[in-house]
Amino acid sequence: MWSYLINTIELYSNHKSFSLGIDTTRNLWLLLHFKDLEIKNKTIYYQVDNGIRQRKNTKHPIRKMRKPLKNTAELIEYLSHKPYNIIKLELEFTNGWKIKQRPCIELEFYTNSTQERDDLINKLLNIAGQGLIDVSQLEFNFSYYFKSETELKKIDSDGLPSPDEFWSEEHVAQWKKDYERINKVYENEQPEGIPFDHLDKDAETFKDFKFLDNKNSTPF
Repeated sequence: MWSYLINTIELYSNHKSFSLGIDTTRNLWLLLHFKDLEIKNKTIYYQVDNGIRQRKNTKHPIRKMRKPLKNTAELIEYLSHKPYNIIKLELEFTNGWKIKQRPCIELEFYTNSTQERDDLINKLLNIAGQGLIDVSQLEFNFSYYFKSETELKKIDSDGLPSPDEFWSEEHVAQWKKDYERINKVYENEQPEGIPFDHLDKDAETFKDFKFLDNKNSTPF
């Protein structure tokens, strides 16, 4: 259950970027608050979904949006008249900012400085009616969920941060070793017969829809 518009927050290791847990199926309207920014580049993939009017065996192909869009106001207006499920959405603006969607659950924001990051976080929280938070108290690469409109609880099941796209190859390699070591200890502590196979699943977090672009590159 989503008690708040913004459910979680996580800071990324480049000190300029962050993610917010948001139900993007219902709340892409939040992008309207960026309507004054000009879109420089966009990558949007969608799939038609006609809901209850669509035959059970019908599955529409995933397509790339070609329509020119100047800003997010034009984007939201266009989508409001279309039966689209957004599979992938990435926007780059002329001021250097970027926004990336993880379908249904998250928006990622990329700014130019720590100050811009902090100001944007508190602007979006204010829009959501959740008040201000002390961003300096948050650890990088750990998610926090909102217990109340301003109270945060750190999500930390194993003491390890979550890798992001700004980590070096060496950093990622060490994280994988630490992850495997910790989970082997956990697996040995479990009753016989309980499977533990999350390592490969977590590694998938780095593969954000690479099959759509058919190349190994950063989202932008």
